[in-house]
Amino acid sequence: MKLCKQLNYVRSLSPGKAIFFYKTPESDFVPLQVEVNKIAGQKSSFSEAYDGSGNYKNTAPQDLAFANPHTIDACYIPPNIKEVYCRFSLRVEANAVEPRVCIDPKVKKWLEKLATQYKNSNGYDELARRYCMNILMGAWLWRNQHTGGTKIEVLTSSGNTYVIEDARRLSWHSNWQSQDDEVLNQLTKEFSQALSDPKVYWFIEVTATLKTSFCQEIHPSQRFTDNVEQGESSKQLSTVTCTDGKEAACFHAEKIGAALQLIDDWWHIEADKRLRTHEYGADKQSLISQRHPSKHNDFYSLVIRAAVYIRYMKRHNLSDDKTSKDIHYVMAVLLKGGLFQKGRS
Repeated sequence: MKLCKQLNYVRSLSPGKAIFFYKTPESDFVPLQVEVNKIAGQKSSFSEAYDGSGNYKNTAPQDLAFANPHTIDACYIPPNIKEVYCRFSLRVEANAVEPRVCIDPKVKKWLEKLATQYKNSNGYDELARRYCMNILMGAWLWRNQHTGGTKIEVLTSSGNTYVIEDARRLSWHSNWQSQDDEVLNQLTKEFSQALSDPKVYWFIEVTATLKTSFCQEIHPSQRFTDNVEQGESSKQLSTVTCTDGKEAACFHAEKIGAALQLIDDWWHIEADKRLRTHEYGADKQSLISQRHPSKHNDFYSLVIRAAVYIRYMKRHNLSDDKTSKDIHYVMAVLLKGGLFQKGRS
């Protein structure tokens, strides 16, 4: 199979914003607000005293001791609040069963056959399990996972509720306790069906209850600001406006999605980390592509083997071998969605 000039998929996972709030005797939803602080920072960067060649600048000793005033956003738990909540919703659709746009009928046919055979081989169960693990482990809380206890509750549109009493005891590679593993299995069944059956309309609401310490700092998403005008915060945190006009700290939907997509440990036989699903295996921590085209393990090098993968799945069960891992990865990228066509030239 060859890639065509117009090919795209709609994402199958659509998270909403995750909102931070707390409860009081008077209200079950009090938005956790962001405050603006003016601080006298210190001059500590390399460029304050050294030039690009590493030579120290002609500065007086007093110059590096002066304060560096600036304005930043911050978010802290109010006094006497012992628990804070973070909630988001997720819509799951079976958008990988076929391309949204495909100019080449042959390519469309092969990709549809790939999705059909993947379903028949129970491949969606593996992807669903990985997404559910990230949900139940609280990976989407990012820096806020370090708490006195983290309870995760998942309410599905099917009317079922799944609860993990303390997500801190869960990890990607360890064996989960029987009750937690049962929660994972049941949620995976619903998730897998939603990924593979276009007739299923499935949503979940996920709520984390975080046990916090006195006036603990919370880390919502940070806004990207190109130009900051005088008087504005150089570090701006994300908020959403509630019906009463108050601003609640939040995670961007994209940040939630990035956490759910942390499932790619197929990129190497000795992979020591999970990567966010990406066509070239972008490793932001190491600033390197783990699926560089020179390694022939990037998405575009693998998806053209669709016919090979179909024949393989007809003859073998999906297991832990390299071909099975490549198939899971290709389907994970299609579930992520995006534009996959060749350039116009």
